[in-house]
Amino acid sequence: METLESILVGIDGSERGKKALKWAARLANREGAHLTLLAVIDPASDQLTGSDHRVLREAVENVLGEAQEFVRGDYPELAMDASYVSGDIVEALVGAAESHDMIVMGSHHGASVAERVWGAKGLRVSVSASVPTVVVPADWDPYNEAKGIVVGVGPQDEVSDKAVDLGVHLAKVLEEPLELISSWGIPTLLSRSAEFMGGGLAPVGESFQRNLDARVAAIRAAEPALDVEGYSIEAPSPTQALMQRSKDCRVLLLGTHARSAVSRALFGSTTCGVLAHLQVPTAVVPMD
Repeated sequence: METLESILVGIDGSERGKKALKWAARLANREGAHLTLLAVIDPASDQLTGSDHRVLREAVENVLGEAQEFVRGDYPELAMDASYVSGDIVEALVGAAESHDMIVMGSHHGASVAERVWGAKGLRVSVSASVPTVVVPADWDPYNEAKGIVVGVGPQDEVSDKAVDLGVHLAKVLEEPLELISSWGIPTLLSRSAEFMGGGLAPVGESFQRNLDARVAAIRAAEPALDVEGYSIEAPSPTQALMQRSKDCRVLLLGTHARSAVSRALFGSTTCGVLAHLQVPTAVVPMD
């Protein structure tokens, strides 16, 4: 990946949305990327609330204007445009993302019950879009001294490749160290059975570590100035282990192939678990 030229941000006028916008604006400023702000008027919501469409349009235009002023306060020279469309929120954002290199949205973690509807849609977008989707938790603190880029590397190399590529790119742009993490494990009962039969789990961990070592060696050869390490972590819950390792990082990246209806329904349990309990800005990176 050479650069991110265009970043799309979903705008809803909430404080949670402002956190996502601030995160996206920071990255766009470092990248020299164009920032597009998009609000979606859902016709179903209009009917449900009984809102006059003209009044609603004016309200959305005001929200977009305020969002642009919010960005200009920090980055007055940043290239930016704003617009709104009418339609299903998820479909509109996924469709619009086709013309951009990344989409950024806020999520529900730490938000009020009333805000969780949009947050849940953010998770749906992240597993449907054709470009990386960054989901920013509502309680993200832009002034927190977070450090490092963490990429979760799964057993299927092709699923993780794009996430690793984006992780390398962000580590360079944000001038952060990079960690590749493979978190694996099996239930305690099966683990004991394997040990009882003389198998043990050491070879599994060694295999994961060899895979990471090969990836790290390739990255170091291509990017000698980059600080990169790889760690294989055994844990009964790979999701919790990955979340624990990444809880203080700047960005967590996860690969997915969940773009078809079937694969979204069977969406990877680790990625799904992380998104359901967001702690840090998390990028879901599609395989293709």
